[in-house]
Amino acid sequence: MEKTDIRVQFTRKVLRESLVELMKEKSILNISIREICEKAGVSRSTFYTYYKDQYELLEQMEEETFIELDRVIKKYNPSGAMPAARELTAMLEDVLRYVAGNYHSIQVFLSENGESGFQRKIAKFLADRIRLLRNTGQSNTIPDEKTLNYCSAFMRDGCIVIIQEWLKNGMDMGINDMAKLLARLVRGVLV
Repeated sequence: MEKTDIRVQFTRKVLRESLVELMKEKSILNISIREICEKAGVSRSTFYTYYKDQYELLEQMEEETFIELDRVIKKYNPSGAMPAARELTAMLEDVLRYVAGNYHSIQVFLSENGESGFQRKIAKFLADRIRLLRNTGQSNTIPDEKTLNYCSAFMRDGCIVIIQEWLKNGMDMGINDMAKLLARLVRGVLV
């Protein structure tokens, strides 16, 4: 039983890595299952054992990433409340460690080749968190839904672009310094 689990894990891993490598070059819309299988060194029937198509593979990868990021964030603020400045920085450090450890896939999810719901999920997550802060009175700078939407868009796009630039520059700024920068920007919007 354990051997099967290891083989299954290995096969899924190589399929995921193959998709990421292909997406560095082109959009998911232009990647075939045949290409993924050739790169991974597995048969099409093996691919179909785990996924119905390349979009499901990408969606599962994104979902697992989002679940992990959400877990990290909830570790610091399970109630959804705005963490204190030091806790916010520590939370962002953990998020950035995860991003750095999953550099290739995160970079693809955030790229134009991703053409996925990953950024929309981040936007919804941030909007929900900001809405909670507003509704609990923790943020008095967000008086209405229209302002909430603008703040969410600013935070989402701003954070994403900063992280994309950081990854593109080979993570040239330390995780702690980057976390402090992001925390300062986020708190500036919400406080």
